[in-house]
Amino acid sequence: MKKKAFLLGYFSIGGQVLILRELISSFNGDELLIGMALFGWLIAVAAGAFIGGLKKVAVKSGVLFVTGVILLPMTIIAVRFAPLALSGIAGEVIPLTQATIFSIILMMPVGIISGWLFPVINREGYRPSESIIRVYLYEGIGAFVGGLLLALLIGNVLSTFPISLFLGISVPVLRYVPLTKKGSALISVILILALFGIYLSGAAMDGYIDSIRYESYTVEKSFDTHYGHQTILSRGGDLYLVTDNAVESAFPDLERAENVFIPPLLFKPEAENILFIGRAEFGIMQLCDSFPGIKLTAIDPRRLLSYELNDIFTIFDNINRIDSDPVRFFRKGNLLNKYDIVILAIGEPDSYKTSRFLTPSFLSSLRVVMKDDGVLYIPAHYDTDRYILPEKRVLLSIIHSTLGRVFRHIVLWPGETTGIFASDDSAILTLSPETLMSRANNMKYNPLYLTDYQIQNRLNDIKTARLTEVIDSGFQINSIIKPVLPHYQALYRSRAHGYDTTIIPFILKGSHWLWIIPVLIVLFATTTLLKASRRRTFSLFLYFTAGLVSLTLELLSFYLYQSQAGTLYSELSALIGAFMLGLAAGTYYTARFDRDNMEYPALLLLLTAALLFASTYDTVDSGALLLYHGLFLFTVAAATGSLFTAATRRYYFGRSGANRGIGYAMDLIGSSAGALITMTILLPLIGVAWIIYSSIALVTVALAGALISS
Repeated sequence: MKKKAFLLGYFSIGGQVLILRELISSFNGDELLIGMALFGWLIAVAAGAFIGGLKKVAVKSGVLFVTGVILLPMTIIAVRFAPLALSGIAGEVIPLTQATIFSIILMMPVGIISGWLFPVINREGYRPSESIIRVYLYEGIGAFVGGLLLALLIGNVLSTFPISLFLGISVPVLRYVPLTKKGSALISVILILALFGIYLSGAAMDGYIDSIRYESYTVEKSFDTHYGHQTILSRGGDLYLVTDNAVESAFPDLERAENVFIPPLLFKPEAENILFIGRAEFGIMQLCDSFPGIKLTAIDPRRLLSYELNDIFTIFDNINRIDSDPVRFFRKGNLLNKYDIVILAIGEPDSYKTSRFLTPSFLSSLRVVMKDDGVLYIPAHYDTDRYILPEKRVLLSIIHSTLGRVFRHIVLWPGETTGIFASDDSAILTLSPETLMSRANNMKYNPLYLTDYQIQNRLNDIKTARLTEVIDSGFQINSIIKPVLPHYQALYRSRAHGYDTTIIPFILKGSHWLWIIPVLIVLFATTTLLKASRRRTFSLFLYFTAGLVSLTLELLSFYLYQSQAGTLYSELSALIGAFMLGLAAGTYYTARFDRDNMEYPALLLLLTAALLFASTYDTVDSGALLLYHGLFLFTVAAATGSLFTAATRRYYFGRSGANRGIGYAMDLIGSSAGALITMTILLPLIGVAWIIYSSIALVTVALAGALISS
C-alpha cells in the first residue's frame, strides 16, 4: 500500500503540473485560464475518487497506473494541437470561453484516473480511517518527491512532453520492480538510461511536434524555459519568436523597433544609458547600434533563450544583457548605473506576472535607477488613433493613475501603439510638436517610420484632446495588493470573441453576485449540523474547509512571492516541497495520536497561520521571502493534513462499508472552489487582504461547527 500511495502522489502531481503547463502554453493562458483548468483537474479527481469508492466498480490499481501513464503523453499531444482544431491558424489567440471548455475536458482523463486510484489503493486496508489516512500520508510524500523532480527537470533539462514519457517509464518500473538491493540497483540503472535517452532525443521530439504545428515555417529552435515554451521560426529570411503559441517578436520589423526605441530619444537626444526591459535581440539592439555613444542594458529572465539566440544574432559590444527577473534585479539594490531612459516593453498586462510591472512598488524601483531628468517610456498595445473603446479608456486611465503615484508628469501619445511617457522633470515632457519634429529630422539616424509627418499626425490637437479626456477620468490604480489591470484587460479582449462578450463581463463585473458564495457555504455548514448524525455529517464540511482554505492560501502565497521576489518558477520546487512536506507531517503527527477532536488544534493552527500571514505578508524583507513563504506553506499544509485526518476519523468511525473516496472527493471539491474563485475572481475584486480575512472567517465557522457537533 505504501509504495502504491507514494506512486499515486508522484503520478498525480506530474499529470497536474505537466498538463496545466501545456495548457497555459498552447492557449497563451493567464491566471483566468489557470484557475479554470485547475478547477477542471480537481473536479475530475473528485469524480474519480467517488467512482472508485463505489463497491460495484472494481478495477486493479496496476491497470489504472498503466492507463494513466499512457494517457498522459497522449493528452499533452492533444493539448498542443487543440488550438489548431479551434482556429486553424498557428499562433492565433483562442477565445477564453473556448480555451476554458477545452482545458476542463483535456484535464479530465488523467484527473479521473488519479482520483480513482485513491480509494482503490486504500481498499487494501481493513479499517477505512486507517487506510485513508495512510494513503493520504504517502500520497503527500510522493507528491513532494515528484514536485521537486519536476521543478528540477522542467526548463532545465527537458520540456513537458519528454518528461511525460519519463514519467510513463518510471511509474511502472517503480510499481513492479521490488525495492530490494538488486531491485533498487536495477531501478536506478533503468531510470538513468531512460532519462539520458529522452534527454538526447527531447529537442528532436519538440522540434518535430512544432514542425507539424507550424507547418509553413522552418523550426530553428524549440525548447522550454522556466517561463514557458519557446519556438524560433523562420520563413523567407524573417525570424519569429513564438512564446507560448503567440508571436512575441519578429525580425526584421523596423517599424516596431523605431516606435519602441526612438520616441523617448526625441525628449532626451543626449541620452547615453538606456535600460530596456524586454527582449532586445529582435530589432532593438540593431537599431541602437545606429546611435553611436548609446549603451543599452536589456533585462529579461529567460537565460536559456539568451543562450539559444547567441547562435542566431551577433551581440554588439554596446549591449549588456542581464538574465534576471526585473523585479528581483531592482530589489537587490546594488545598482551602480543611473539611466537617462527606461523603456518598459512588457506587452499587454493580461496576467499578474505582467501587471506587476505596472504597480507603484515596481515603478518606484524604476524611479530609483533613473536620473533626475530621466524619462520612462511605455509602448502600450492600444490603438488610440481613432475611437477609444470604453474598456480601453479604463485601462489607460488605470495606467495613468498608477504612474501618477510615482511620477509628477505624464504625457500620452495617441497612435496605433499608444506611447506613455513619465518623468519628474516638467521641462522634458512639455516640448512642442515642432521641437520634436525638428529633433527627428536632425538625428544622425534617418527614421523611416517615425518621420516628422507621422509625429505631426499623431500629435494633432483633436487626437491629443480626446486622449487627455480619457485619462482625466481615471481614479483606480493597479497594485500588488489589488491587481485590477488583468481584470479589465480580459473585459477589453472579450469584445472580440463571441460568447466572451457575455460571459467575461458577467463574471468579472459581477461583484453584485459575490454574496452568493458565503451564503452557499453557510447553508452547507448549517445543513450538515441539522442532521441527526451531525458529528459525522459535519466532517464533510471539515473536508471542504481543509481543501478550500489550504488551496486559497497556497495560491495567495505563490502570487505574493512572485510579485515581491520577482520570480516564482525557479523557487517553486522549494515552495511546493514545503507544502507537501507539511501535509505529510501534519497527517503523520495526528495519525499517531489516537484521540478524538483533533480537529480543534488543526483548525486553531490554520487560524493562527492565516492571522499571522494577514499581518505580516507585506512587511517581509526581500532576503527572507523564500524562508517566510516556505514556513507559512509548511504550517498551512500541516494544519490541513491534521484536519483531513481528524475529519476522516469522524466520518468513517464504525462505517467500514462506506465509500472510501467521498471524504477525499469533498476535500477536492473545496480545493476546486478555491482554484476557481481565488485568483480568477476574488483577487482583482476584493484584493489580497479581504481574501485572507474571508479564509479566517471560514475557519472560524468550521471551528464553531466542530464544537457544536462534538
